[in-house]
Amino acid sequence: MKILHNIYLGIKRHPLKFLVEIFFAYSALWTLVESGSYFFQDIKPQGILCYLVLVFIGILAACIRAYQHRSFSFKISHSNTEVTVSFGDLFDHGGYLAIPVNEFFDSKLGLPVSPKSLHGIVVDKFFGGHPTSFDQLLTVDLANTPGQDIQRANGKTRRYPIGTTASINTNSHRFLLFALCTTDIVTFKASATIPDLVRALEGLCARARVVLGGERLIIPLVGSGLSGIGLPANQLLQLILLVLVNETKKNQVALDIEIVIHPDRFDEIDFHLIENFWR
Repeated sequence: MKILHNIYLGIKRHPLKFLVEIFFAYSALWTLVESGSYFFQDIKPQGILCYLVLVFIGILAACIRAYQHRSFSFKISHSNTEVTVSFGDLFDHGGYLAIPVNEFFDSKLGLPVSPKSLHGIVVDKFFGGHPTSFDQLLTVDLANTPGQDIQRANGKTRRYPIGTTASINTNSHRFLLFALCTTDIVTFKASATIPDLVRALEGLCARARVVLGGERLIIPLVGSGLSGIGLPANQLLQLILLVLVNETKKNQVALDIEIVIHPDRFDEIDFHLIENFWR
């Protein structure tokens, strides 16, 4: 069923292209059959059955072309960095996992950290929902990072600039936590803008250059969750790729960068469109 769904999505997104693919496939087959009948007199492609066979093969070829793949890769020009975009579970990938957080690097689940955010999932899944060890690792890593002390009713009081990135490790995973969102000190609502996203990714890349040591950098579809940036998924992915390519051209970030998108977003993102732009 997934195969049929992937084909359906391709046809739905590019119906004219699908019809053109049928026409070209049919034309190519007809040319081969017609030219073959000239050299081999026993071949006489006539009748409705022959016509239907050619049409069926043309439709089949167009369906293969319309199939929506679940990953693609491309090389960034004038660099040795390869970027892969795929659907899957971020935490199943090896390498440094980039996790967007708020500018306070909060650790208390509920308010101010939503358990449904990647930030909350890391605290809950990899630190057992208990922030003490999480906070200790952050304190050590951010010890020399300037911040601003803010009075709040709940959560941490040290605010860091957007783009500040902390590197922390657990027994099974390595994380780069980067400040993406600003938090309302009254409502605890975290939000981000497009300029925030760009600055956050630039800060992430700057820290990644220092700590990766040849490891792969794994990035989610940043800004698609609770941060409320509001861009459609296709445009958001393009923006993330643009920033990563631009940062790589400044100075290499990693040999391998992978953007991992949750499978729930599959129907929203047109890989054909994005892949054609970057290849």
